[in-house]
Amino acid sequence: MTLDNFKKDFDQHRATYILGFLTLGVWLSQFFANGAEATAPINLYRFGALFGPDIIEHPSHLWRLVTPIFVHIGWEHFLLNFFTLIFIGRQIEEIFGSSRFFAVYLLSGIYGNILTFFIKPETLSAGASTALFGMFGAMAMLGYLTKNPSFQAVGKQFAVLIIVNLAINLFQTGVGIAGHIGGAIGGILLAAPFAPKILANKITQAQKMTFLAIYIISAVLMIIFAFQAGY
Repeated sequence: MTLDNFKKDFDQHRATYILGFLTLGVWLSQFFANGAEATAPINLYRFGALFGPDIIEHPSHLWRLVTPIFVHIGWEHFLLNFFTLIFIGRQIEEIFGSSRFFAVYLLSGIYGNILTFFIKPETLSAGASTALFGMFGAMAMLGYLTKNPSFQAVGKQFAVLIIVNLAINLFQTGVGIAGHIGGAIGGILLAAPFAPKILANKITQAQKMTFLAIYIISAVLMIIFAFQAGY
C-alpha cells in the first residue's frame, strides 16, 4: 500500500484506525512496562482493568468503566480483538460513518462494563470484546429497525455471530460473558440513536429518543444498584 493509498484508507476508516492505534498502544505499554508480568492482576489493575470493589470504594474511579476497553489479558486476547476491530470494524464504519461508529463502539463497551460491574463486581476484567459485541449488536438491530432486505440479511448474520460466540463462551473459563452480553445490548440500544445517515428516514425520532433513554436510564440504574449492593 502506497502512502497516498494509506491516507485515503485512513480517511475512510478514521475511527477504526484511531481505536486500533489506541488499543495497540495500550497493549504495547502493558508489555514493555511489565514484560512477562503484563497480565498479572496487579498490573492489569494499574493499567485500568475493571475492578468493582475499587469503584465502590472510590466513586471517582468510574473511569474504570471506560479504560478496560483498551486493556488486554495476553497476546492471544489482544490479537483476536485487535484484528476483529480492524477487519470487521472497517466494514461497519463504512455503514455508520466514522463519528457514529466511534460513539457506538465506545458506548457499547462502557455498557458492557457497567453490566459486569452490576452483575459481577468482584471480577477483574478487561478487553475490547464488550465494544466488539456492541458493533455486532448494532448491525443486527439495523436490519430489524429498517426492514431493508440488504440490512436484514447482514443483520441476521451478525445476530448469528453473537449467538454462536455467546454459546462458545458458556464452555470457556475466564471469559467475561456478562460484558459480552452487555456490549451486545448496548449496541442494540444505540443502533437507532446513531443510525447511518442513509437510513435516517427509516427510523423515527421517537424510536431514536426511546432507545437512547433506555440506554441512559438502565446504565445509571445499574451503577446505582451496584453501589448500593457494594455498601
